[in-house]
Amino acid sequence: MAVRGLSRIRDDRSANMAAMTALLLPVLIGAAGLTSDTIQWALMRRTLQRQADSAALAGAYALTQNQDVASTVTADLAKNNNFALYGTPVIQNGPASGPYAGDSSVVRVQIASRTRLPFTGAFLGSGLIIRAEATAGLRQDGDFCILALDPTNSLAITNSGNTTVTANCGMHANSAGEPAINGQGSAVITASPVSAVGAVDNRSNVFAGGTVFQPYSVSQRDPFASLPTPTIANSPNNGDVRSNQTRNLVAGTYRGMDIQGTANLGPGTYFVDGRSQGNNQNKNLGFNVGAQGVVRCPTCTGTLGVTIVLTMSNPPASGTSNLIAGMNINAGARINLVAPGTGDYRGVLFYQDRRATTLGEQVVVNGNALSSLRGAIYIPRNELRFNGTTGMDIACLQMIGYRMVFSGNSSITNVCPANSGASAFKGNTVRLLG
Repeated sequence: MAVRGLSRIRDDRSANMAAMTALLLPVLIGAAGLTSDTIQWALMRRTLQRQADSAALAGAYALTQNQDVASTVTADLAKNNNFALYGTPVIQNGPASGPYAGDSSVVRVQIASRTRLPFTGAFLGSGLIIRAEATAGLRQDGDFCILALDPTNSLAITNSGNTTVTANCGMHANSAGEPAINGQGSAVITASPVSAVGAVDNRSNVFAGGTVFQPYSVSQRDPFASLPTPTIANSPNNGDVRSNQTRNLVAGTYRGMDIQGTANLGPGTYFVDGRSQGNNQNKNLGFNVGAQGVVRCPTCTGTLGVTIVLTMSNPPASGTSNLIAGMNINAGARINLVAPGTGDYRGVLFYQDRRATTLGEQVVVNGNALSSLRGAIYIPRNELRFNGTTGMDIACLQMIGYRMVFSGNSSITNVCPANSGASAFKGNTVRLLG
C-alpha cells in the first residue's frame, strides 16, 4: 500500500510541482530580493557618484577663482546631499596618490554613505557602505596674452575706434557681461581664441575670419596672483627728469617719477610711491612719461631687466587706497624696457599694487614706432588703456588688467626669448579626470 501511494505521488504532476515550488520558493524569494537590492544599490551608487562628480568640479572651479577648495567642495556636498554621508568626506587638492598625485591643479573627492537594503539588510546588521570617488582638474586649453580680471557683469574688454589689434594669442574676460568683450567702430581684431565667462559680441565684422569664439567659458586664474604685496617706507628719492635733461637712475624707492627728458634706468625694481602724490589733482602722474620723454635700460641684457611697481608707502592695514601710484605714458614717449628673467618679479614690467581702489583711475600706455616693451603689464584693479602704434616692438607683451580698452594699432606675436621670464599664459578648462 505504501509503495502504491508513493508511486501515485510520483506520477502526480501537480504534486511534483507543489514539491518543487516549495523547494524553490526560498531561492525565488532570494533572487527577487537580490534583484531589488541590486537595483537600489545601483541607483544609490549612481546618485552618490554624481554628488562626488559635482563636488570635484566645484573644487576645480574654485581653483580658477582663487577660492578655498575645501570650503567650496563642502558647500557643494551639502547642497546636493541626497543621502546622509558616512564618515568625513576626503577632499584633496593635489591627490595623495594615483596618476595626479601632488598635482595642485587637481581636486579629488571621496565620499561614502551607509544604507540598509530591504533584503540583504536582514543579514547585514550594520548596513552596506557605498563609496564614490571623483577627480576633476584644470587642463590647459589655448594661449592667452590679454586678460581682463573683472568678475562682474560688465563690458570688460573694449576694442574701439579704428584700432587694429593683431595678436598671435588669445584674449579672455572673466566678466559674465552680455557682452563681456566687444568691438566698436572700424576696429579690426585678430586674436584667437576670444573667450569670456559671459558673451562675446561677434555680430559685427570687427573680428577677423577664423577667430575661435569661446563664450560662457570658465573663469581664468590670475597668472600673477602670487606676486608679493609691495612694502615700502617713506620715499627719499626724487625720480623726476626735466625736459632736455638726462639722468641715470638706480633701482630703489621714489616719490613719483615724472619723466620729461631721458631716464637711463639700471636693472632692478623701482617702487613708485603714490602717497607723495596725494595732493596732486592728477594723481596718475605717479609714473608719468611726457610726449618727449625717453625711458630705457642700456645695461639690461640676458636676464637683467626692470620692474616698475606702482604702490604707496605706509599703506592701510586693510582695504584699498586711492593713494596707490598710477601711470600715464603719453603718446610720443619712447619706452625701451625689458622685464627681468629672474626674481620675484620675473617677466613683469609694470605692476600696480592690488590695494588700489577698484576703477579709481585709468592706467594709460601709449607708444610709438621707436618703443619696445617685453614682459607683462599687470594692473589688477584698474582699467588699462593701451594705444599701440604700428611698428612698436611688442612681440613679447602680456596685458592683464581689471578692464581693458584698445584704441591703437598693435601687433602682438608673443614669441618670447627663452629664459626671458615672459610668455603667453595657458588658458584653463575644467574637466572630470576620473
